[in-house]
Amino acid sequence: MILIYSKDVDDFVNQVIDCLDEDFIRFSESDKINIDELNFSNQKDVYTITNKYVTNKNLEEIKSIWFNGGAVGSRYDFYEDKCYEVLTDAYLMQKSTYKLGKRTSEIEFNRLDVMLEAKKQGLKIPHTLLTSSKEKLRSFFKLFQSKNGIISKRILDDYLYYDEDYTYNFNLTFLITEEILNEVPNKFSISLFQERIIADFEIRVIYIDGIFHAACIYCFDNEIDYRTKLRNMENLRIIPFELPLDIKNKLDAIFKKFTINYGSADLMYYNDEFYFLEINPTGQVSFINNAYHFYIEKLLASKIKNEY
Repeated sequence: MILIYSKDVDDFVNQVIDCLDEDFIRFSESDKINIDELNFSNQKDVYTITNKYVTNKNLEEIKSIWFNGGAVGSRYDFYEDKCYEVLTDAYLMQKSTYKLGKRTSEIEFNRLDVMLEAKKQGLKIPHTLLTSSKEKLRSFFKLFQSKNGIISKRILDDYLYYDEDYTYNFNLTFLITEEILNEVPNKFSISLFQERIIADFEIRVIYIDGIFHAACIYCFDNEIDYRTKLRNMENLRIIPFELPLDIKNKLDAIFKKFTINYGSADLMYYNDEFYFLEINPTGQVSFINNAYHFYIEKLLASKIKNEY
């Protein structure tokens, strides 16, 4: 049996499931389970669960696990959710089964960690400033004002930030303008800013246990963040791209540094140089896979069926 952790909505996960042809169980973000029995002895272990799809299913039958987001949730309250998460994590992590990807709670790196490692491996990175000072931000703004300006993006992987009055969405990268700068207070929450690089093209790299698939993405309307175009693919062109061996080796070293065997990386190509942007440990594979029929779902299904 195969265990899959996933986001609630993920076409790629469904494509992989279609290729499995064997028993599986899926933990999505909003799914609720009930632990029927967790029983350990010196002779055997039993861990059975029930959800709306399966009844009294023994997780001892699991032979491989794919972590792609998702979580374990109970049918009760936050305390029970936490108990379920701790118990399930402790049980699954000690199992000597093939594991692809990382649990969300196990991801112990941030954007800065990864950028510094990329720099250490010899990849170019955009000039970056983290600050809470308007004075420092203005100096950085002036440094690139006559070039392509500067952008801001989130530091952590959390998309939303809340205060007493508003909910802020940090999902997309945006341009810092003179108007925005004038509205910024002298002191603000620590934020990440980078020089804006208008790339010849961007590259999405899919990494599965040492195997690379890559595609270059051309955006024809000068958007700050091409992800705004993914819903209807307007003014985007996506074509396969073969990464140079030295870039593959550097990316492989970064993934291994953070013990990631499944995920994606974003690069830019500008002025005959590759610039490293970030790693996403839950993949974001669908739009690349669907655009050019890489059939990555078959590779991943083979991996978690231990056939590859």
